[in-house]
Amino acid sequence: MDRPRFIVDSMLGDLARWLRLLGYDTLYYRNAPDPRLVTVALEQGRIIVTRDKGLSILARKKGARVIMLRGENIEEMLAELHLRAGVALYADPGRSRCPLCNSPLRHVPKHEVKDRVPPEVYVRYEDFWLCPKCGQVYWQGSHWRKIRETLEKAREIADRLAEARQRRGSAAATSSHHRIRIEGKAPHPLGGEAGGEG
Repeated sequence: MDRPRFIVDSMLGDLARWLRLLGYDTLYYRNAPDPRLVTVALEQGRIIVTRDKGLSILARKKGARVIMLRGENIEEMLAELHLRAGVALYADPGRSRCPLCNSPLRHVPKHEVKDRVPPEVYVRYEDFWLCPKCGQVYWQGSHWRKIRETLEKAREIADRLAEARQRRGSAAATSSHHRIRIEGKAPHPLGGEAGGEG
């Protein structure tokens, strides 16, 4: 199944980098006006991700897909995108895109990056990924633990949100069923109709 592609507004630069790290084709313009974001989204079949109510309203009017986020931090926003767009909350360097320029990363032989990374990094690590567009080199350094912790927290939040949504759905269904029985005058267990005169 094709993975969703995104375009995020200017307030969500950190989220754009996280989505790219997770392997999602994500456009980010620092100063693009709202109509431009909507046009690009429609032309390229991208989902607009925003916390801007005005952009959300404009996108819906024009027929673009839009996700209006409520989360206050990166873990909450990633959890919302997991539930609403199926974003996988696991980092796989083999699928990652460059957080800086959005190009797919390429796993490269170690010798290719010898002159591109600090000597101590070259000695310590074996796996490296190169962005063919901007030349940035990536490896699973000490920051990788922080990435895993952030994603683990996002998964926990997503689980809690899903459970709360399920509880609300069950409560709504029960309430609806109860109303139907009253409004439809369900048969009284002793005969006649509930609410009838006997």
